[in-house]
Amino acid sequence: MIKIETFCDHFNNANTYLITNDRYAIIIDPANNIKTLERFIGEKQVLGIFLTHGHYDHFRSLRELLKKYDVSIYLHKEAYKKINDINNSFAYAFGCNELSFIGEEKCIFVNDSNLIKLDEFEIKVKYLPGHTNCSVAYIIENNMFVGDVVFKNSIGRTDLPTGKSIAMMESINYFKRLKTNFNIYPGHDEETCVNELFKINPYFR
Repeated sequence: MIKIETFCDHFNNANTYLITNDRYAIIIDPANNIKTLERFIGEKQVLGIFLTHGHYDHFRSLRELLKKYDVSIYLHKEAYKKINDINNSFAYAFGCNELSFIGEEKCIFVNDSNLIKLDEFEIKVKYLPGHTNCSVAYIIENNMFVGDVVFKNSIGRTDLPTGKSIAMMESINYFKRLKTNFNIYPGHDEETCVNELFKINPYFR
């Protein structure tokens, strides 16, 4: 049985998710203080770091984590084009003026319908462009980690480079077709579920 911990200790209000079982851990969107993460990880083995997209506020702690844990980064190939670039990742907008280079050898590129098996974890990938051209959701059991695609009361903005309103609407339609009431863990704000989106999110009415 997995356990999901949410960390949000930075003014960017971006969520970091730690998913663990008895022996292992994976990290989704490392945006927060890694000292807190380390305490919750404890002696568990970290199997990988997953990025929902390539905006800096969602990988602010990535490089620091890679110094601690020798693991691969799972991300869309278009996200890789952003994470080494202060402009395309919008790192400059968050006060970061330099990004140390991360080589492709550290990365495993994911795309729609991929199924990733890491020991006792199975992670399904769903490509959901609109907020960016690199946005993906990760599905683990009955839980979806969706980045900035959808929030409890809204959806991700589409006015940034590689964002597209038409693509976003297609991605939202994917959620509307779901038959399972997945728990939704967004990149910002609190968790929700598919059924609740239909009750309170204006984009689902």
